[in-house]
Amino acid sequence: MNSDKRKARRRPLRYSAWVALENDKLHGCVLSDISDRGARLDVDDANALPDEFMLLLSGTGSARRRCRVVWRAPGQIGVAFERRLSDPAVAPPPKPVANAVAPAAPEAQAPVAKVEPAETV
Repeated sequence: MNSDKRKARRRPLRYSAWVALENDKLHGCVLSDISDRGARLDVDDANALPDEFMLLLSGTGSARRRCRVVWRAPGQIGVAFERRLSDPAVAPPPKPVANAVAPAAPEAQAPVAKVEPAETV
């Protein structure tokens, strides 16, 4: 009998990652397998980690996933991702440019006069 209740197929792997804790502390872990919806993490102490956290998948933190713990076992936790891996990333808001002048709102702009082409003689 198959007791696997996962909704997405898991891929086995061995990959170093970090759990971001309070006060900018990082807790090392290893991804044991991953799917579109979640992952299994090998950790030192499963009970020492919070129920929700940011999982950093790169040393710079540029690849990350918000996680929720769905099960705990000695030395391992199972997490569900807040967003599926296949969901498009939400683009961050553009950074303001120094000394840039914001465009006026459309209703505040003066109406544009229609200009007819000049006749040629």
